[in-house]
Amino acid sequence: MAPAPEPAERLNLLVLGVDQAESFVGNTDVIMIVSIDQTSESIFVLSLPRDLCLGACDGHSSRINEVLKRRGMEDFKQTLRYVTGLHIDHWLLVNFHGVEAIIDQLGGVRVWSPREFDERFVYLETGEEIRLTLDEGWNTLDGRESVAYARSRKYDAGGDFARICRQQQVVRGLREQSLSPALVVNAPGLIASLSGAFKTDFPIGSVPALGNLLLSIPPERINSWAVHARGHDLMVPEEGLDGAILWRPDLHAIRDFVQDSLLESTRGHLDEQGNPTFVRDNCESYFP
Repeated sequence: MAPAPEPAERLNLLVLGVDQAESFVGNTDVIMIVSIDQTSESIFVLSLPRDLCLGACDGHSSRINEVLKRRGMEDFKQTLRYVTGLHIDHWLLVNFHGVEAIIDQLGGVRVWSPREFDERFVYLETGEEIRLTLDEGWNTLDGRESVAYARSRKYDAGGDFARICRQQQVVRGLREQSLSPALVVNAPGLIASLSGAFKTDFPIGSVPALGNLLLSIPPERINSWAVHARGHDLMVPEEGLDGAILWRPDLHAIRDFVQDSLLESTRGHLDEQGNPTFVRDNCESYFP
């Protein structure tokens, strides 16, 4: 099934986080498509699990998070279009040290924890271990804490799906922190100071215009969705020949899910009192 073209009013940004903390050559353990619809003034954020497999699904090398490292950005963009039906206009690649630096520059991010959180996270790249302790409810995290929160999964019953939802929390927290009018105006200078933290093909001179567009979109029109195995019959578990834990996708089901969710994200919803509803997503417990 050929993907339907998106209208020109929609801008699709690919946001990737790599697992090599000091480089841009590792596996893409954060895979998000941020789709901005200027007509409806809404944002649709789609996360994909790193263990989604392609082709024979016979081992680690079949996982979607290996594609960029093995075949390059253009092939990865085409792969994502094949899986989701969404065309990628621009990409942003961030390493985890870069995420820490950006968050610290912005003064931290606020996240909602649906439970008490007391976990140890080990950076496989360095062997360093940190402990992250959060109360149930709102917490403000610095850069290192935010990365640990977004990457940890061993002690969460939700596994990789819960980690994806926490990644979306951190991204939304970054939006809330970064989109003050003064910061948008000074964005090119801030980006230049953090040039070692990320790579992108988005024109730096267009960042203020993008920031102003994002400023105009209220929080209740940000929709965060994850491709996962709960309730939608989008994929089935599979074990690779090398013991890798994989998810074999139903591509037709995923494309239909993405298109239905994308359309839903453009529609206005009101609660019983006539007020706009908050974020519509399938990470409900992480967005009160």
